[in-house]
Order: sequence, then C-alpha cells, then structure tokens
Amino acid sequence: MKNYIIITYLLLCTWPLYAQHDTKVDLSQRLAIGADLPDMPAMEVLNFEDGTVDLDDYRDKVVILDFWDTYCATCIELMPHVKEVQKTVGEKAQIFTVTWQSRETIEKFFANNRYLKEKNAYLPTIVSDKLLKGYFPHRGVPHTIFIYKGKVKAITQFDYIRPEYIDRLIQTGSLDIPVKDDFNTMTVIQEKGDLNLKGKVLVTGYQEGLTPKGGFPTVKDTTSGMYVTSITNFGKLDAFIMLFTEIAPTSFLWVPGRIEWHVQDPDTYAYKENTIGPTIWQTKYAICYQRFSQDTLPKREMARLAVADLSFFLGVNVTQEKKEKDVLIIQKTDRPRVGAVKPVSGARIEGADNLTFILDYSKKYPPAVDESGFMEVIDIPDYSSLATLNQHLLYYGLEAVLGRRTIDVMVIRETR
Repeated sequence: MKNYIIITYLLLCTWPLYAQHDTKVDLSQRLAIGADLPDMPAMEVLNFEDGTVDLDDYRDKVVILDFWDTYCATCIELMPHVKEVQKTVGEKAQIFTVTWQSRETIEKFFANNRYLKEKNAYLPTIVSDKLLKGYFPHRGVPHTIFIYKGKVKAITQFDYIRPEYIDRLIQTGSLDIPVKDDFNTMTVIQEKGDLNLKGKVLVTGYQEGLTPKGGFPTVKDTTSGMYVTSITNFGKLDAFIMLFTEIAPTSFLWVPGRIEWHVQDPDTYAYKENTIGPTIWQTKYAICYQRFSQDTLPKREMARLAVADLSFFLGVNVTQEKKEKDVLIIQKTDRPRVGAVKPVSGARIEGADNLTFILDYSKKYPPAVDESGFMEVIDIPDYSSLATLNQHLLYYGLEAVLGRRTIDVMVIRETR
C-alpha cells in the first residue's frame, strides 16, 4: 500500500507530463526569440514531397517546428490535431515535426503504430536531427517553435499550434504567448521593496518563466535569505489535492466522482480534457502561491497553513467529507468459473485494492472501491468496458458492480 500512495502522490504533482531528457545540453548555439534563423542546409524529411527540406524556401510562410520522439505519448496523441491544423491553414504555414531519431526508427514506428494508422495522422517529419535541436535546445517534448520571415517568433508549448495563432502572427508579426524555457532557474516571484522583510504570503495568477518544483517544496531564497514554500502554476483543484495529500495521504485518486462542486464555474478550477489545451488554460486560471518565512515547519504543517492561506485569498472553503456516491465495487462472485480463461497482458496488478487505483486512473468509471479483500496478482489486459472487465475478473472469482457507498469526497464551496 505504501508504494500505491507514493504513486498517487506523484501523479497528482507532475501535471503536465512530457517526455524528459536529463542528459547535459549544449546551449552555446541556442537561438532566442527575435533571432534570425541561420542559413540552413537541406534536411532529411519523411512524408514530404522531395525527401529533403530547406527551411529557407519557406520564408514567406509561418514555419512551425514541433519536436517529438517515439517515447512521448503526448506528442503522438497530438499528431491528428496537428495534421488538422495544417489542413485548415493550408498555404499560410508549414508544420514540420522534428526528431533526433533515425529514418529507420521512425519509418518502423509509423508502420506499426495503430493509432496513427487509424487517424491517418502522418506528418512531414525531419529525422536524424542534430542541427535544429542545437538551435532550439530543450529537455522535454513536445517543444514548439514558430518562425516567420526568417526570424524566431515563439518558443512555446504545443497548445499554441492552432490556426488562430498562425493568423495572429501573420497579421501582427509577433506572438505574445508563454515562453517554454527548460533551462530557466527562477523559482521565486520577483518583487521590489522587500527591505527588512519579516515574512509574507503571495498568491498570484499564472507566472511565466517561474520554474515549477515537484511536490510542495520549501527552499532557501539566496536573495532574501528566507525560506520559501511554493506552489507554481497549478490549477486550484490540483493545488488543494496536493496539499490534502501532504496533510493526510490517501489510498485512492481524487477522481471527478470524488469531487463535489458548489462553485459558479468548475472549469476555472480544473482543466477539462480535450478543450483549449492545458497550457492555454494554465495562463488563464492557474495560481502561484509562495509563503516567505524566517523559519520553517514540517511539511504537513506548512500544507495546513497553505490551505488556510489559499482558502482566504481565493474565497473558497475546501473540506474532505464522507458522502454517499455512485461507485464501482470490486467484490467476490458466486458466478460459475467454468470456462473462464486466465487473462494475459504482462501487466501484473498486486491485489484488488491496486486494481481500483488503475480503474480510477482510467477515468472510465465512477470511483472504484474494493470489498473483496483479494490480495493475489491480477492480470487485466482490457478494462475498456464493464462487460470486458468482468469477463477477465471472473477467472479470479471477482466481479465489478455499480452501486452506492459512503466514500471520501472533496467538497469545494465558494464563500464569496
């Protein structure tokens, strides 16, 4: 159970998730926004007319470079969207995906990836790249570059690959959108006039350029010499979930069925998947919290202080309560197991309690609870529907049924 709780905590404190590269990066050739793009050699490209591309031929168009690799699930999931944008904007822009991986690797990946086949989402892909990544270094993908009239116009998140931003760049010659800088080290909101500071609490909206820290860290600020406890660019719901996890770790995920809203617009508290894009949502609704103090307390106590601070400044009351809700119950079954075939997927789940975690993470069902006490290894290759899930569970003498139970619920009430 201990590992289960740790995994839950990590999932809650690392949004959004990208493919990360921790190797040392050479920044000596890095191009900044506003820089001229150097003369470029022809580069090898798949799914394109001639098999090579010279970016100098596209000076009159918006060029978008979308860095990715085959390890980045987010990048692959976005490819149908990117292709649709290309279709919509037509001759106004040319989008190239860019990867350091070889032609052979990418050709094999495109040939075998079922999702891209179903969506027919193949894009012009610059392969075996070293040059462009030198000009636009990054640690995480996706990583998106806008170029127009031979100049770098934006270094940003994938959310901004949208027709409206391409049109805006053509019309105005610039883009005022957040910068993605994987090498920025600023962690403290910069303010003036803090002489003889004894302590303070800052709650702001989204802060561009502020480097996020995982979890709920306290660090010593080298400028002020004070201890700074912070939450950086989190949605309000995610911030409270993280703090409640610090105060009292749980053995479940805070899925939508465990959240009860008494607010004017829940969409300002939590990002709704497949809408405007997580980074665009962040710039509108995310918050930053920093508490400066001359001393520090255990993390649990600091989390209690942060809950009180955020509740006051945001005008909300957030409580953890017991309420009866719709749930998915894992229980033992008396159904005959004759003919039940042992499921095989290679994904070993230790016990039904951990299965409830997997089901919650899928967001396909109401909150899952285990009443079976089953502790053996379970193999569930497919839980896309309740019928399929029960087909696999039968082998273990288990079943999943919908019902009502009293469970832990987070209740969010606006107070003004």
